[in-house]
Amino acid sequence: RPRRARPRDDRDVPSRPDARGRAVDGRGAARFLPKTRRGAATRDATAMATRRDGVARAVARAVRSRAMCGAMTVTRGAGEAGREDARGTTRAFRATARGERDEVELEDARGESATRRPMVPWTRQVVSGVELLRSGKYNKGMSFTRDERDRLNLRGLLPPAVFDQSVQVERVIERLRRVTNDVEKHAWLASLYERNERLFYRVVKDHLEELLPILSAPTVWQVCAEFGLMYRRPRGLYISIKDRGSVYRLLKNWPVRDVKAIVLTDGQRVTGLGDLGVQGMGTAVGKSTLFTALGGLDPADVLPICIDVGTDNQALLEDKFYIGLRQKRTGGEEYDDLLDEVVYGLKRRFGPRVLLCFEEFSNKNAKRLLDRYNSNSVAYCDDLQGIAATTLAAIISALPQMGGSLREQRFLFAGAGETGAHTADLLATYISQQHGISLPEARENIYFIDRKGLVTRDRAQREDDLEIHKLPYAHDMEGAASVRESVELIKPTALIGVRRHRFSFFEGSVLKDEKLFTEDVLRAMAKHSEKPLIMALSRPSALHECTAKEAYEATNGKCIFVGGCKSTPFEYDGREIAPSECSTEYVFPGLGLGLTIAEGTRVRDSLLMEAAEVVANSATPDDIARGAVFPRKRHIPDVSARVAARVAGKAFASGLSALPGKPMDWLRLAKSWMFDPTYRPYTP
Repeated sequence: RPRRARPRDDRDVPSRPDARGRAVDGRGAARFLPKTRRGAATRDATAMATRRDGVARAVARAVRSRAMCGAMTVTRGAGEAGREDARGTTRAFRATARGERDEVELEDARGESATRRPMVPWTRQVVSGVELLRSGKYNKGMSFTRDERDRLNLRGLLPPAVFDQSVQVERVIERLRRVTNDVEKHAWLASLYERNERLFYRVVKDHLEELLPILSAPTVWQVCAEFGLMYRRPRGLYISIKDRGSVYRLLKNWPVRDVKAIVLTDGQRVTGLGDLGVQGMGTAVGKSTLFTALGGLDPADVLPICIDVGTDNQALLEDKFYIGLRQKRTGGEEYDDLLDEVVYGLKRRFGPRVLLCFEEFSNKNAKRLLDRYNSNSVAYCDDLQGIAATTLAAIISALPQMGGSLREQRFLFAGAGETGAHTADLLATYISQQHGISLPEARENIYFIDRKGLVTRDRAQREDDLEIHKLPYAHDMEGAASVRESVELIKPTALIGVRRHRFSFFEGSVLKDEKLFTEDVLRAMAKHSEKPLIMALSRPSALHECTAKEAYEATNGKCIFVGGCKSTPFEYDGREIAPSECSTEYVFPGLGLGLTIAEGTRVRDSLLMEAAEVVANSATPDDIARGAVFPRKRHIPDVSARVAARVAGKAFASGLSALPGKPMDWLRLAKSWMFDPTYRPYTP
């Protein structure tokens, strides 16, 4: 008697072992385990059951292949009732395939309607075909070669033409330049990132100076203001105050384990806009993008996270499109407990050496959190440490033009908040190390003026509310009630505006005027110094203490100007002037890369000073001739590689590195780590 072929679908029916060690399928037919000879009666029973329940078998096969993961019950009884159940289940499967999840109702054998049962979502691994085109990480668009289109099942899914990446870049930038609004340009670039990650970074790399203002300040601030309307797809994690107790479980939802840097924000102080709550996520996403575009970290190595504890912005609470918690901002012990849980969870999930970059926290919280976590984590605050390092780099770069040593210079800070104090502390530490003097001696030539006037020892004795960070700079001297009087009294060689706190602009404040560095102040600076350094670092541009053109005209071209935002180039005395922007983009990307390659364990002032020196020495004679103290922004990736090498070397020498041995060449190692957005060929 000829043997019957084993039904192909028999293996697709779920089975269980019986008492005799056989595999019994869902129909009750026996299948022996592998290497066991099957009897003819069993084969016949299996074939008959297979023919009898064809519909049920098809549904079971669909469940097996994950085409349908919903929990469904298939009735395999004989007779009309069983056939009706099978037909109902088949209709349910077809409806599920069409995506009709909510509207479709099933009818049972008695004609009664039953609500569809919940369905388990699933996805396939990206391999080929349309799913490859939908993957922003692997998609190459029109750059798939003809051979790749054949092997990856893409033929017919793309137009016939094949473009190389350079043509794609030209096409993207040509399309982008037709968009007139910067916010819309940002949205267009965001959609490009979602479609084609490598093409996005190639466009940014090739047109860095043109696109950097769109991806970062000031455009990103406007994007945050409209984030509720512009939100498209999640990029990063959102942790709310209601997630307390389950933060680590939430962090495990992020699919990448080997994260190197994390950008944290709570959206409380978005520059120029104040408290935007969860909409501050735009700044964290922007900073993450720059870690890759400027510092070379792989996009998968950087994770933006927004901590939502509510907002005190009443307009957002009443906005129906606001995407965060609709409650007043939580503070105090409850806020600290959530931050502790977040930091602990991040270190547990991604390792103790993951870089925690705090972004757009309030000045008070930023300083407090930095002090809280700096001793046990790789914590970095760009609004404090980044600005301090960049300001120090500008001073070092301008020093040869100013004349004299760093100890001989006199610095007057207009604005005595946490940002100004942190900058002064780093400057004093650098002076102390360079000249071999004590820290109190290095502070003797650093002065502050706050909203009440010049900070002096007399005020420290009289005022109980004088902040503690101002006390080291309260000198024993007579007071001054304005910036002009302070300049005449101190005769500074460098005037630095760092008004970051809202108190600076209150009525009655000495610093409330938008144009704080008036013509009289600038002329007084030129009178007491041959080459004064004017740094108008307050942001946004509407709060600049003065413009570059105003400074040059008031000082007869004698000054060195550095702005907090980009200055429009202008012509003065027959030469083009293009002052530098004191942007942390020169520092934090290279710092993050250096800590990554060295497996840094802490962020210390010594690392920031190394980064500042590298940035200061990167300016070329042509840059200085144009009135700049930093190189052009298109050179930032090269500067970041050198910063990373110096930072990594310093970390290793200072015992702040977990590497077991010293590499032969830090610069070569840094460049080898940098992300290359060039397409890679795909194998079958």
